[in-house]
Amino acid sequence: MPDLAPEIVEAACFCGAVAWPAFALLVALLAIRLRYERSSFRAARRELIESESRYRAIFETAVDAIIVSDQHGIIREFSRAAETMTGYQAAELVGQNMRVLLPPAMRQEPERNTARYLWTVRELEVCRKDGSVFPAHLSIAEWWAGGHRHFTGILRDLSALHREQAERTKLEAQLYQAQKMEAIGNLTGGMAHDFNNMLGVVIGNLDLLRDLKGGDSDVDELTREALEAAFRGADLTRRLLAFARQQPLRPQRVDVNELVSGIARLLRRTLGEDIEISLNLAAELGSVVVDPAQLEASLTNLATNARDAMPEGGRLVIVTGNRTLDSDYAAQHTEVVPGDYVMLEVCDTGCGMTPEVIHRIFEPFFTTKARDKGTGLGLSMVFGFIKQSGGHIGVYSEPGIGTTFRLFLPRTTHKAPAVADSNVIPLAHGNGETVLVVEDNQALRHVVTRQLGELGYRVLAAENAAAGLELLDRQSIDLLLTDIVMPGGINGRELARRARLRWPGIKIVFTSGFSEARLNDDAGPLTACTPLLSKPYRKEDLANAAREALDRVA
Repeated sequence: MPDLAPEIVEAACFCGAVAWPAFALLVALLAIRLRYERSSFRAARRELIESESRYRAIFETAVDAIIVSDQHGIIREFSRAAETMTGYQAAELVGQNMRVLLPPAMRQEPERNTARYLWTVRELEVCRKDGSVFPAHLSIAEWWAGGHRHFTGILRDLSALHREQAERTKLEAQLYQAQKMEAIGNLTGGMAHDFNNMLGVVIGNLDLLRDLKGGDSDVDELTREALEAAFRGADLTRRLLAFARQQPLRPQRVDVNELVSGIARLLRRTLGEDIEISLNLAAELGSVVVDPAQLEASLTNLATNARDAMPEGGRLVIVTGNRTLDSDYAAQHTEVVPGDYVMLEVCDTGCGMTPEVIHRIFEPFFTTKARDKGTGLGLSMVFGFIKQSGGHIGVYSEPGIGTTFRLFLPRTTHKAPAVADSNVIPLAHGNGETVLVVEDNQALRHVVTRQLGELGYRVLAAENAAAGLELLDRQSIDLLLTDIVMPGGINGRELARRARLRWPGIKIVFTSGFSEARLNDDAGPLTACTPLLSKPYRKEDLANAAREALDRVA
Protein backbone atom coordinates (compact mmCIF):
# COMPACT_ATOMS: atom_id res chain seq x y z
CA MET A 1 0.00 0.00 0.00
CA PRO A 2 2.80 2.54 0.71
CA ASP A 3 4.15 1.78 -2.71
CA LEU A 4 0.88 3.16 -4.18
CA ALA A 5 0.94 6.49 -2.37
CA PRO A 6 2.67 8.52 -5.05
CA GLU A 7 0.18 7.32 -7.66
CA ILE A 8 -2.80 8.24 -5.46
CA VAL A 9 -1.46 11.72 -4.85
CA GLU A 10 -0.82 12.20 -8.53
CA ALA A 11 -4.30 10.98 -9.39
CA ALA A 12 -5.87 13.29 -6.83
CA CYS A 13 -4.00 16.23 -8.17
CA PHE A 14 -5.10 15.35 -11.64
CA CYS A 15 -8.80 15.08 -10.56
CA GLY A 16 -8.64 18.35 -8.64
CA ALA A 17 -7.22 20.06 -11.64
CA VAL A 18 -10.00 18.67 -13.73
CA ALA A 19 -12.93 19.36 -11.18
CA TRP A 20 -12.03 22.87 -10.10
CA PRO A 21 -13.64 24.71 -12.98
CA ALA A 22 -16.88 22.82 -12.39
CA PHE A 23 -16.76 23.58 -8.70
CA ALA A 24 -16.09 27.22 -9.37
CA LEU A 25 -19.01 27.29 -11.77
CA LEU A 26 -21.25 25.73 -9.16
CA VAL A 27 -20.17 28.27 -6.59
CA ALA A 28 -20.83 31.09 -9.02
CA LEU A 29 -24.29 29.76 -9.79
CA LEU A 30 -25.05 29.44 -6.13
CA ALA A 31 -23.90 33.01 -5.56
CA ILE A 32 -26.09 34.26 -8.37
CA ARG A 33 -29.07 32.34 -6.99
CA LEU A 34 -28.44 33.66 -3.52
CA ARG A 35 -28.17 37.21 -4.81
CA TYR A 36 -31.46 36.78 -6.75
CA GLU A 37 -33.28 35.31 -3.79
CA ARG A 38 -31.97 38.09 -1.55
CA SER A 39 -33.22 40.67 -4.08
CA SER A 40 -36.57 38.90 -4.37
CA PHE A 41 -36.84 38.76 -0.61
CA ARG A 42 -36.12 42.46 -0.31
CA ALA A 43 -38.72 43.18 -3.05
CA ALA A 44 -41.27 40.92 -1.40
CA ARG A 45 -40.58 42.49 1.97
CA ARG A 46 -40.90 45.96 0.47
CA GLU A 47 -44.17 44.96 -1.23
CA LEU A 48 -45.41 43.46 2.01
CA ILE A 49 -44.61 46.66 3.88
CA GLU A 50 -46.35 48.72 1.21
CA SER A 51 -49.35 46.41 1.27
CA GLU A 52 -49.52 46.58 5.05
CA SER A 53 -49.25 50.37 4.85
CA ARG A 54 -52.05 50.55 2.31
CA TYR A 55 -54.21 48.21 4.36
CA ARG A 56 -53.55 50.17 7.53
CA ALA A 57 -54.34 53.46 5.81
CA ILE A 58 -57.62 52.08 4.50
CA PHE A 59 -58.39 50.40 7.81
CA GLU A 60 -57.83 53.51 9.89
CA THR A 61 -59.33 56.13 7.55
CA ALA A 62 -62.42 54.32 6.26
CA VAL A 63 -65.67 56.09 7.13
CA ASP A 64 -67.37 52.74 7.72
CA ALA A 65 -66.36 50.69 10.75
CA ILE A 66 -64.07 47.70 10.06
CA ILE A 67 -63.83 44.84 12.55
CA VAL A 68 -61.63 41.74 12.12
CA SER A 69 -62.32 38.59 14.15
CA ASP A 70 -61.15 35.00 14.24
CA GLN A 71 -63.22 31.89 13.70
CA HIS A 72 -64.39 32.00 17.33
CA GLY A 73 -65.68 35.57 17.05
CA ILE A 74 -62.82 37.06 19.04
CA ILE A 75 -62.07 40.61 17.90
CA ARG A 76 -58.53 41.00 16.57
CA GLU A 77 -58.70 44.46 15.01
CA PHE A 78 -61.02 47.43 15.60
CA SER A 79 -60.82 50.51 13.34
CA ARG A 80 -60.99 54.16 14.38
CA ALA A 81 -64.38 54.52 12.68
CA ALA A 82 -65.59 51.59 14.76
CA GLU A 83 -64.37 53.38 17.89
CA THR A 84 -66.26 56.56 16.91
CA MET A 85 -69.36 54.62 15.96
CA THR A 86 -69.63 52.46 19.08
CA GLY A 87 -67.93 54.53 21.76
CA TYR A 88 -65.48 51.74 22.57
CA GLN A 89 -61.70 52.04 22.32
CA ALA A 90 -59.93 49.31 20.36
CA ALA A 91 -57.98 48.26 23.46
CA GLU A 92 -61.28 47.60 25.25
CA LEU A 93 -62.59 45.17 22.65
CA VAL A 94 -59.57 43.43 21.12
CA GLY A 95 -59.65 39.97 22.66
CA GLN A 96 -63.37 40.26 23.45
CA ASN A 97 -66.14 38.36 21.69
CA MET A 98 -68.16 40.09 18.97
CA ARG A 99 -71.28 39.42 21.05
CA VAL A 100 -70.72 42.61 23.01
CA LEU A 101 -71.72 44.62 19.93
CA LEU A 102 -74.82 42.57 19.13
CA PRO A 103 -78.37 43.02 20.40
CA PRO A 104 -79.41 40.48 23.06
CA ALA A 105 -81.55 38.53 20.58
CA MET A 106 -78.54 37.89 18.34
CA ARG A 107 -76.08 36.96 21.09
CA GLN A 108 -77.37 33.43 21.52
CA GLU A 109 -76.28 31.97 18.19
CA PRO A 110 -73.42 34.08 16.86
CA GLU A 111 -72.12 31.44 14.45
CA ARG A 112 -75.50 31.01 12.75
CA ASN A 113 -75.94 34.77 12.54
CA THR A 114 -72.45 35.16 11.08
CA ALA A 115 -73.34 32.70 8.33
CA ARG A 116 -76.46 34.76 7.52
CA TYR A 117 -74.37 37.88 6.94
CA LEU A 118 -71.58 36.30 4.84
CA TRP A 119 -71.16 38.02 1.46
CA THR A 120 -74.46 39.89 1.89
CA VAL A 121 -75.58 43.28 3.18
CA ARG A 122 -78.17 43.17 5.94
CA GLU A 123 -79.55 45.65 8.40
CA LEU A 124 -79.28 45.14 12.14
CA GLU A 125 -79.02 47.07 15.37
CA VAL A 126 -75.61 47.61 16.98
CA CYS A 127 -75.06 48.31 20.68
CA ARG A 128 -72.94 51.24 21.78
CA LYS A 129 -70.85 51.35 24.93
CA ASP A 130 -73.47 53.57 26.63
CA GLY A 131 -76.17 50.95 26.01
CA SER A 132 -77.92 52.76 23.18
CA VAL A 133 -78.43 51.08 19.83
CA PHE A 134 -78.25 52.35 16.28
CA PRO A 135 -79.26 50.87 12.92
CA ALA A 136 -76.46 49.74 10.63
CA HIS A 137 -75.73 47.81 7.46
CA LEU A 138 -73.43 44.84 8.08
CA SER A 139 -71.51 42.83 5.50
CA ILE A 140 -69.05 40.04 6.39
CA ALA A 141 -66.25 38.52 4.29
CA GLU A 142 -64.53 35.24 5.12
CA TRP A 143 -60.80 34.58 4.57
CA TRP A 144 -58.16 32.06 5.62
CA ALA A 145 -54.75 32.49 7.24
CA GLY A 146 -52.53 29.93 8.96
CA GLY A 147 -55.10 27.25 8.29
CA HIS A 148 -57.76 29.12 10.25
CA ARG A 149 -60.85 31.09 9.22
CA HIS A 150 -61.04 34.82 9.85
CA PHE A 151 -63.82 37.32 9.26
CA THR A 152 -63.84 40.98 8.29
CA GLY A 153 -67.05 42.84 9.06
CA ILE A 154 -67.95 46.30 7.74
CA LEU A 155 -70.57 48.42 9.53
CA ARG A 156 -72.28 51.46 8.03
CA ASP A 157 -74.24 53.69 10.42
CA LEU A 158 -77.78 54.27 9.10
CA SER A 159 -78.91 56.68 11.83
CA ALA A 160 -78.83 59.75 9.57
CA LEU A 161 -80.57 57.88 6.77
CA HIS A 162 -83.30 56.70 9.13
CA ARG A 163 -83.76 60.25 10.44
CA GLU A 164 -84.07 61.56 6.89
CA GLN A 165 -86.57 58.84 6.01
CA ALA A 166 -88.58 59.55 9.16
CA GLU A 167 -88.54 63.28 8.40
CA ARG A 168 -89.59 62.66 4.81
CA THR A 169 -92.38 60.35 5.96
CA LYS A 170 -93.51 62.99 8.46
CA LEU A 171 -93.52 65.73 5.83
CA GLU A 172 -95.38 63.49 3.38
CA ALA A 173 -97.97 62.77 6.07
CA GLN A 174 -98.32 66.50 6.79
CA LEU A 175 -98.71 67.24 3.09
CA TYR A 176 -101.30 64.50 2.74
CA GLN A 177 -103.17 65.79 5.78
CA ALA A 178 -103.06 69.37 4.46
CA GLN A 179 -104.30 68.25 1.05
CA LYS A 180 -107.04 66.18 2.65
CA MET A 181 -108.16 69.07 4.82
CA GLU A 182 -108.07 71.39 1.80
CA ALA A 183 -110.20 68.94 -0.21
CA ILE A 184 -112.68 68.58 2.66
CA GLY A 185 -112.72 72.36 3.00
CA ASN A 186 -113.53 72.84 -0.68
CA LEU A 187 -116.27 70.22 -0.45
CA THR A 188 -117.83 71.65 2.69
CA GLY A 189 -117.54 75.19 1.35
CA GLY A 190 -119.47 74.22 -1.76
CA MET A 191 -122.07 72.37 0.29
CA ALA A 192 -122.47 75.36 2.60
CA HIS A 193 -122.97 77.66 -0.40
CA ASP A 194 -125.77 75.48 -1.78
CA PHE A 195 -127.28 75.05 1.67
CA ASN A 196 -127.25 78.81 2.20
CA ASN A 197 -129.32 79.21 -0.96
CA MET A 198 -131.89 76.75 0.37
CA LEU A 199 -131.93 78.43 3.76
CA GLY A 200 -132.43 81.76 2.03
CA VAL A 201 -135.59 80.41 0.42
CA VAL A 202 -136.86 79.01 3.72
CA ILE A 203 -136.12 82.15 5.75
CA GLY A 204 -137.48 84.44 3.05
CA ASN A 205 -140.77 82.56 2.80
CA LEU A 206 -141.10 82.44 6.58
CA ASP A 207 -140.65 86.22 6.71
CA LEU A 208 -143.35 86.60 4.05
CA LEU A 209 -145.66 84.25 5.94
CA ARG A 210 -145.11 86.18 9.15
CA ASP A 211 -145.98 89.44 7.40
CA LEU A 212 -149.09 87.96 5.76
CA LYS A 213 -150.43 86.34 8.92
CA GLY A 214 -149.28 88.95 11.41
CA GLY A 215 -151.40 88.98 14.56
CA ASP A 216 -152.25 85.27 14.43
CA SER A 217 -150.59 83.91 17.58
CA ASP A 218 -150.45 80.32 16.34
CA VAL A 219 -148.89 81.33 13.02
CA ASP A 220 -146.47 83.66 14.80
CA GLU A 221 -145.37 80.86 17.14
CA LEU A 222 -144.90 78.34 14.34
CA THR A 223 -143.08 80.90 12.22
CA ARG A 224 -140.79 81.79 15.10
CA GLU A 225 -139.90 78.13 15.75
CA ALA A 226 -139.29 77.52 12.06
CA LEU A 227 -137.06 80.59 11.83
CA GLU A 228 -135.08 79.45 14.86
CA ALA A 229 -134.50 76.08 13.20
CA ALA A 230 -133.45 77.81 9.99
CA PHE A 231 -130.99 79.98 11.91
CA ARG A 232 -129.55 76.86 13.55
CA GLY A 233 -129.04 75.58 10.03
CA ALA A 234 -127.38 78.87 9.13
CA ASP A 235 -125.09 78.46 12.14
CA LEU A 236 -124.19 75.00 10.85
CA THR A 237 -123.19 76.42 7.48
CA ARG A 238 -121.24 79.15 9.28
CA ARG A 239 -119.20 76.47 11.00
CA LEU A 240 -118.67 74.65 7.74
CA LEU A 241 -117.51 77.89 6.14
CA ALA A 242 -115.26 78.49 9.13
CA PHE A 243 -113.55 75.16 8.56
CA ALA A 244 -113.28 75.90 4.84
CA ARG A 245 -111.70 79.29 5.73
CA GLN A 246 -114.54 81.07 3.94
CA GLN A 247 -116.45 82.62 6.83
CA PRO A 248 -116.84 86.42 6.85
CA LEU A 249 -114.47 87.90 9.43
CA ARG A 250 -114.36 91.35 11.04
CA PRO A 251 -110.71 91.66 12.05
CA GLN A 252 -109.57 94.34 14.45
CA ARG A 253 -106.68 94.92 16.82
CA VAL A 254 -107.13 92.68 19.87
CA ASP A 255 -105.44 92.63 23.27
CA VAL A 256 -105.34 88.87 23.82
CA ASN A 257 -104.69 89.13 27.57
CA GLU A 258 -107.73 91.37 28.01
CA LEU A 259 -109.87 89.03 25.92
CA VAL A 260 -108.71 85.98 27.89
CA SER A 261 -109.36 87.69 31.23
CA GLY A 262 -112.86 88.58 30.13
CA ILE A 263 -113.71 85.14 28.82
CA ALA A 264 -112.25 83.48 31.94
CA ARG A 265 -114.84 85.23 34.12
CA LEU A 266 -117.57 83.74 31.95
CA LEU A 267 -115.95 80.29 31.93
CA ARG A 268 -115.77 80.18 35.74
CA ARG A 269 -119.55 80.52 35.83
CA THR A 270 -120.30 78.09 33.00
CA LEU A 271 -117.78 75.25 33.37
CA GLY A 272 -118.72 74.38 36.94
CA GLU A 273 -117.10 74.51 40.36
CA ASP A 274 -115.20 71.23 39.87
CA ILE A 275 -113.07 72.79 37.10
CA GLU A 276 -110.21 74.92 38.44
CA ILE A 277 -109.26 77.68 35.98
CA SER A 278 -105.78 79.22 36.11
CA LEU A 279 -104.41 82.04 33.98
CA ASN A 280 -100.76 82.62 33.15
CA LEU A 281 -100.72 85.79 31.07
CA ALA A 282 -97.46 87.12 29.67
CA ALA A 283 -96.40 90.68 30.34
CA GLU A 284 -95.88 92.94 27.32
CA LEU A 285 -97.82 90.56 25.11
CA GLY A 286 -97.95 91.55 21.46
CA SER A 287 -101.18 92.45 19.68
CA VAL A 288 -102.98 90.54 16.95
CA VAL A 289 -105.46 91.56 14.28
CA VAL A 290 -108.27 89.01 14.31
CA ASP A 291 -112.03 88.77 14.63
CA PRO A 292 -112.49 89.01 18.42
CA ALA A 293 -115.85 87.25 18.34
CA GLN A 294 -114.35 84.27 16.55
CA LEU A 295 -111.36 84.20 18.90
CA GLU A 296 -113.72 84.19 21.87
CA ALA A 297 -115.76 81.41 20.25
CA SER A 298 -112.59 79.39 19.64
CA LEU A 299 -111.41 79.79 23.22
CA THR A 300 -114.85 78.90 24.57
CA ASN A 301 -114.96 75.82 22.36
CA LEU A 302 -111.58 74.60 23.59
CA ALA A 303 -112.58 75.22 27.20
CA THR A 304 -115.86 73.34 26.73
CA ASN A 305 -114.04 70.38 25.20
CA ALA A 306 -111.62 70.44 28.14
CA ARG A 307 -114.53 70.33 30.59
CA ASP A 308 -116.04 67.35 28.75
CA ALA A 309 -112.67 65.58 28.99
CA MET A 310 -112.71 66.05 32.80
CA PRO A 311 -116.09 64.64 33.94
CA GLU A 312 -114.77 64.19 37.49
CA GLY A 313 -113.27 67.65 37.57
CA GLY A 314 -109.77 68.88 36.91
CA ARG A 315 -107.64 71.86 36.06
CA LEU A 316 -107.82 74.15 33.04
CA VAL A 317 -104.82 76.41 32.41
CA ILE A 318 -104.80 79.23 29.85
CA VAL A 319 -101.38 80.63 28.96
CA THR A 320 -100.37 83.50 26.69
CA GLY A 321 -96.93 84.41 25.41
CA ASN A 322 -94.84 85.85 22.61
CA ARG A 323 -93.29 83.18 20.43
CA THR A 324 -91.06 83.11 17.37
CA LEU A 325 -91.55 80.21 14.98
CA ASP A 326 -88.26 79.85 13.13
CA SER A 327 -87.37 78.19 9.85
CA ASP A 328 -86.53 74.93 11.61
CA TYR A 329 -90.03 74.77 13.08
CA ALA A 330 -91.54 75.74 9.73
CA ALA A 331 -89.56 72.95 8.04
CA GLN A 332 -91.34 70.47 10.31
CA HIS A 333 -94.79 72.03 9.74
CA THR A 334 -95.35 72.66 6.07
CA GLU A 335 -98.12 75.26 6.52
CA VAL A 336 -96.23 77.50 8.96
CA VAL A 337 -94.71 80.81 7.88
CA PRO A 338 -91.67 81.72 10.02
CA GLY A 339 -92.17 84.86 12.09
CA ASP A 340 -93.35 86.38 15.37
CA TYR A 341 -96.59 85.10 16.89
CA VAL A 342 -98.78 85.51 19.93
CA MET A 343 -99.42 82.11 21.48
CA LEU A 344 -102.64 81.19 23.26
CA GLU A 345 -102.35 77.86 25.08
CA VAL A 346 -105.23 75.87 26.59
CA CYS A 347 -104.21 72.91 28.80
CA ASP A 348 -106.38 70.42 30.65
CA THR A 349 -105.81 67.44 32.94
CA GLY A 350 -108.44 65.33 31.22
CA CYS A 351 -108.51 61.88 29.68
CA GLY A 352 -106.24 62.79 26.75
CA MET A 353 -106.37 61.44 23.21
CA THR A 354 -104.68 58.68 21.25
CA PRO A 355 -102.57 59.52 18.17
CA GLU A 356 -105.34 58.09 15.98
CA VAL A 357 -107.88 60.53 17.43
CA ILE A 358 -105.46 63.48 17.23
CA HIS A 359 -104.98 62.75 13.54
CA ARG A 360 -108.70 63.35 12.87
CA ILE A 361 -109.90 65.86 15.45
CA PHE A 362 -110.05 68.79 13.02
CA GLU A 363 -112.14 66.94 10.43
CA PRO A 364 -115.76 68.16 10.15
CA PHE A 365 -118.30 65.97 11.99
CA PHE A 366 -115.62 63.85 13.67
CA THR A 367 -116.36 63.53 17.37
CA THR A 368 -115.67 61.13 20.22
CA LYS A 369 -118.71 62.34 22.14
CA ALA A 370 -122.12 60.70 22.30
CA ARG A 371 -124.51 61.43 19.45
CA ASP A 372 -126.46 64.07 21.36
CA LYS A 373 -123.40 65.67 22.98
CA GLY A 374 -121.67 67.31 20.03
CA THR A 375 -121.75 67.95 16.29
CA GLY A 376 -118.06 67.43 15.57
CA LEU A 377 -117.76 70.94 14.13
CA GLY A 378 -116.31 72.84 17.08
CA LEU A 379 -112.63 72.06 16.49
CA SER A 380 -113.17 72.30 12.75
CA MET A 381 -114.34 75.87 13.27
CA VAL A 382 -111.31 76.64 15.46
CA PHE A 383 -108.98 75.14 12.86
CA GLY A 384 -110.52 77.12 10.01
CA PHE A 385 -110.56 80.40 11.94
CA ILE A 386 -106.89 80.12 12.92
CA LYS A 387 -105.84 79.23 9.38
CA GLN A 388 -107.98 81.98 7.86
CA SER A 389 -106.32 84.42 10.27
CA GLY A 390 -102.86 83.40 9.04
CA GLY A 391 -102.05 81.40 12.15
CA HIS A 392 -101.11 77.89 13.18
CA ILE A 393 -102.65 75.39 15.60
CA GLY A 394 -100.88 72.55 17.38
CA VAL A 395 -102.19 69.82 19.67
CA TYR A 396 -100.29 67.66 22.14
CA SER A 397 -102.01 64.93 24.13
CA GLU A 398 -101.35 61.76 26.10
CA PRO A 399 -104.06 59.35 27.25
CA GLY A 400 -104.62 59.64 30.97
CA ILE A 401 -102.53 62.81 31.30
CA GLY A 402 -104.30 65.58 29.39
CA THR A 403 -104.34 67.71 26.27
CA THR A 404 -102.77 70.99 25.24
CA PHE A 405 -103.90 73.15 22.33
CA ARG A 406 -101.62 75.95 21.16
CA LEU A 407 -102.97 78.71 18.93
CA PHE A 408 -100.38 80.87 17.17
CA LEU A 409 -101.64 84.17 15.71
CA PRO A 410 -99.38 86.57 13.78
CA ARG A 411 -98.09 89.37 15.99
CA THR A 412 -98.64 92.83 14.56
CA THR A 413 -97.79 96.46 15.21
CA HIS A 414 -100.33 97.81 12.72
CA LYS A 415 -103.78 99.05 13.57
CA ALA A 416 -106.83 97.46 12.00
CA PRO A 417 -109.64 99.58 10.59
CA ALA A 418 -112.39 100.42 13.03
CA VAL A 419 -115.43 98.18 12.91
CA ALA A 420 -118.81 99.83 12.83
CA ASP A 421 -121.25 99.05 15.60
CA SER A 422 -123.86 96.48 14.62
CA ASN A 423 -126.86 98.29 16.10
CA VAL A 424 -130.26 97.26 14.79
CA ILE A 425 -131.48 99.63 12.09
CA PRO A 426 -135.23 100.05 11.45
CA LEU A 427 -136.65 98.38 8.33
CA ALA A 428 -136.10 100.65 5.32
CA HIS A 429 -138.54 100.87 2.40
CA GLY A 430 -138.23 101.80 -1.24
CA ASN A 431 -139.64 104.75 -3.09
CA GLY A 432 -140.54 103.08 -6.36
CA GLU A 433 -136.94 102.60 -7.53
CA THR A 434 -136.30 99.89 -10.11
CA VAL A 435 -134.29 96.91 -8.85
CA LEU A 436 -132.93 94.17 -11.10
CA VAL A 437 -132.50 90.85 -9.26
CA VAL A 438 -130.11 88.39 -10.95
CA GLU A 439 -130.15 85.03 -9.13
CA ASP A 440 -129.75 81.56 -10.67
CA ASN A 441 -131.68 79.83 -7.88
CA GLN A 442 -135.32 80.06 -8.97
CA ALA A 443 -136.92 79.67 -5.54
CA LEU A 444 -134.64 82.25 -3.94
CA ARG A 445 -135.14 84.61 -6.88
CA HIS A 446 -138.90 84.40 -6.41
CA VAL A 447 -138.66 85.10 -2.65
CA VAL A 448 -136.32 88.08 -3.04
CA THR A 449 -138.45 89.55 -5.83
CA ARG A 450 -141.55 89.35 -3.67
CA GLN A 451 -139.82 90.81 -0.62
CA LEU A 452 -138.49 93.79 -2.58
CA GLY A 453 -141.91 94.35 -4.07
CA GLU A 454 -143.47 94.49 -0.61
CA LEU A 455 -140.78 96.97 0.41
CA GLY A 456 -141.95 99.41 -2.26
CA TYR A 457 -139.60 98.69 -5.16
CA ARG A 458 -140.33 97.99 -8.80
CA VAL A 459 -138.64 94.65 -9.37
CA LEU A 460 -137.28 92.91 -12.47
CA ALA A 461 -135.75 89.43 -12.29
CA ALA A 462 -133.30 87.44 -14.41
CA GLU A 463 -132.02 83.88 -14.01
CA ASN A 464 -128.49 84.58 -15.25
CA ALA A 465 -126.16 87.38 -16.29
CA ALA A 466 -127.03 87.16 -19.98
CA ALA A 467 -130.73 87.69 -19.27
CA GLY A 468 -129.83 90.51 -16.89
CA LEU A 469 -127.80 92.28 -19.61
CA GLU A 470 -130.79 92.13 -21.95
CA LEU A 471 -132.96 93.87 -19.34
CA LEU A 472 -130.22 96.46 -18.72
CA ASP A 473 -130.14 97.28 -22.43
CA ARG A 474 -133.90 97.88 -22.55
CA GLN A 475 -134.52 100.14 -19.58
CA SER A 476 -133.00 102.19 -16.79
CA ILE A 477 -132.12 100.35 -13.60
CA ASP A 478 -131.52 102.04 -10.23
CA LEU A 479 -130.14 99.05 -8.31
CA LEU A 480 -128.57 95.78 -9.46
CA LEU A 481 -128.84 92.99 -6.86
CA THR A 482 -126.79 90.11 -8.24
CA ASP A 483 -125.36 86.84 -7.06
CA ILE A 484 -121.61 86.65 -7.67
CA VAL A 485 -121.16 82.96 -8.46
CA MET A 486 -123.41 82.00 -11.35
CA PRO A 487 -123.28 79.56 -14.27
CA GLY A 488 -123.24 80.67 -17.90
CA GLY A 489 -119.76 82.12 -18.26
CA ILE A 490 -120.54 85.59 -16.88
CA ASN A 491 -120.38 86.00 -13.11
CA GLY A 492 -121.76 88.78 -10.95
CA ARG A 493 -118.53 90.79 -11.00
CA GLU A 494 -118.46 90.94 -14.79
CA LEU A 495 -122.18 91.71 -14.91
CA ALA A 496 -121.64 94.66 -12.53
CA ARG A 497 -118.76 95.96 -14.65
CA ARG A 498 -120.86 95.88 -17.82
CA ALA A 499 -123.85 97.41 -16.01
CA ARG A 500 -121.73 100.39 -14.94
CA LEU A 501 -120.59 100.88 -18.53
CA ARG A 502 -124.24 101.00 -19.63
CA TRP A 503 -125.58 102.97 -16.64
CA PRO A 504 -122.70 104.78 -14.84
CA GLY A 505 -124.93 105.85 -11.95
CA ILE A 506 -126.31 102.38 -11.20
CA LYS A 507 -125.99 101.13 -7.62
CA ILE A 508 -124.94 97.54 -6.98
CA VAL A 509 -125.32 95.02 -4.16
CA PHE A 510 -123.61 91.63 -4.38
CA THR A 511 -125.03 88.50 -2.76
CA SER A 512 -123.28 85.18 -2.20
CA GLY A 513 -123.24 82.07 -0.10
CA PHE A 514 -119.44 82.29 -0.08
CA SER A 515 -117.52 84.57 2.24
CA GLU A 516 -115.94 87.82 1.12
CA ALA A 517 -112.51 86.34 1.89
CA ARG A 518 -113.15 83.45 -0.50
CA LEU A 519 -114.46 85.78 -3.19
CA ASN A 520 -111.45 88.08 -2.78
CA ASP A 521 -109.10 85.13 -3.17
CA ASP A 522 -110.83 84.03 -6.36
CA ALA A 523 -110.77 87.30 -8.32
CA GLY A 524 -109.28 90.10 -6.28
CA PRO A 525 -110.98 92.22 -3.60
CA LEU A 526 -114.51 93.52 -3.94
CA THR A 527 -114.69 97.28 -4.27
CA ALA A 528 -115.38 99.18 -1.07
CA CYS A 529 -118.44 100.86 -2.57
CA THR A 530 -120.10 97.55 -3.45
CA PRO A 531 -121.58 95.88 -0.36
CA LEU A 532 -121.86 92.11 0.00
CA LEU A 533 -125.06 90.59 1.37
CA SER A 534 -124.15 87.14 2.72
CA LYS A 535 -126.66 84.32 2.33
CA PRO A 536 -128.88 83.42 4.03
CA TYR A 537 -130.21 86.86 4.92
CA ARG A 538 -133.37 88.20 6.52
CA LYS A 539 -135.84 90.58 4.93
CA GLU A 540 -134.48 93.30 7.21
CA ASP A 541 -130.93 92.72 5.91
CA LEU A 542 -132.16 92.92 2.32
CA ALA A 543 -134.15 96.09 2.97
CA ASN A 544 -131.27 97.88 4.67
CA ALA A 545 -128.68 96.82 2.08
CA ALA A 546 -130.86 98.05 -0.79
CA ARG A 547 -131.67 101.35 0.90
CA GLU A 548 -128.06 102.05 1.91
CA ALA A 549 -126.81 101.33 -1.60
CA LEU A 550 -129.39 103.62 -3.20
CA ASP A 551 -128.74 106.42 -0.71
CA ARG A 552 -124.97 106.26 -1.06
CA VAL A 553 -123.48 109.20 -2.92
CA ALA A 554 -121.40 107.98 -5.84
